[in-house]
Amino acid sequence: MTRARRTSALLVTALLLAGGLAGTTTAAPAAPGSAERRAPDDVVTKTLTLSWQGSTPKHRLDQSASTRVPGIGQLKLVCKPNNTMVKIVPDDRNRETTMWLAKYEKKGGRDVVAVKNVRVYRFDTALDDGTGGTGRAAHEGLNQETPVETFSSGYAEGVISTRTGRHLPGGAMPAVPATALKLSWWWENFREPQEYRTCRMDATLSTDLSQAALLTWHGDQDAGSSDRTVVTADLAPLGTLELRCEPGRRGARWVSLLTDDPAATLFARTISGEGEVRDHVEEDSLDAGGGRVGPLDLPENGMMELSWTAHGRTTSMFLSSYWITNDETSPALNLCEVAAAPF
Repeated sequence: MTRARRTSALLVTALLLAGGLAGTTTAAPAAPGSAERRAPDDVVTKTLTLSWQGSTPKHRLDQSASTRVPGIGQLKLVCKPNNTMVKIVPDDRNRETTMWLAKYEKKGGRDVVAVKNVRVYRFDTALDDGTGGTGRAAHEGLNQETPVETFSSGYAEGVISTRTGRHLPGGAMPAVPATALKLSWWWENFREPQEYRTCRMDATLSTDLSQAALLTWHGDQDAGSSDRTVVTADLAPLGTLELRCEPGRRGARWVSLLTDDPAATLFARTISGEGEVRDHVEEDSLDAGGGRVGPLDLPENGMMELSWTAHGRTTSMFLSSYWITNDETSPALNLCEVAAAPF
């Protein structure tokens, strides 16, 4: 990251801290082993827990909880016998705000995964007049049945990010750091009398306030600048994360780590679609070569879990990726939106 971009990111950090982090976050603790998984030093982590039992008096029974997502809005957990969800409420609907989730749970005795993209926006495409769009909030339901099944458990991993609305070039609004999200849920006896019901949800949010690993361009003309198609982020001491998303059918669209450690490695999981885990999660292990680890192709509409190891340290992150590059009739509708956040 250049000095100018780093300075801008630090200004964003100050604003984010002033806007809701102060007094509510703690720095991610250092791992005991030098090669243990850990987040970069600039990452702050906050947790949110919703837990209740039906025997609790009604006036003390809280079946929802919320917390602030730095620079983006509010995250809300809801666990009621007739409604279970995770909701995002952005500060600004003029921006394109997304909560990408890879949901893992059991269905019919099978381990399944589903990639979900929860969006809040005013402008769906570059040609949208802004009179439609979504409401000011959006959610992903966690129950599999209606009425809500009596027992359920599962977990989700994802990225919450916000960017310039699709009616404007990618750099028209300031970049905001993305937030990694880990969520788990468990409830039982929801079809039994109230006193037997119980629920617990836990969420962990991690944000690198020092920089935004965010790549956005809207339309082939916007993608004509290298500032839009290539974005880097500092992962010291490992190296430099590089995101690349070029327009056109044959453009390069990948992620890699630039590093001077010849023993550096990457373990990656690419998640797309919906179905059994074995059919929708692809694993890759890569070694360093030529000063970098990778590149590894970005999914067209999906997520990645990336674990980079270099210089005796491992940094892991979630990444969301969505791109359209083959609309030759209306090239203004082509786009690329990529966000990465360490955890």
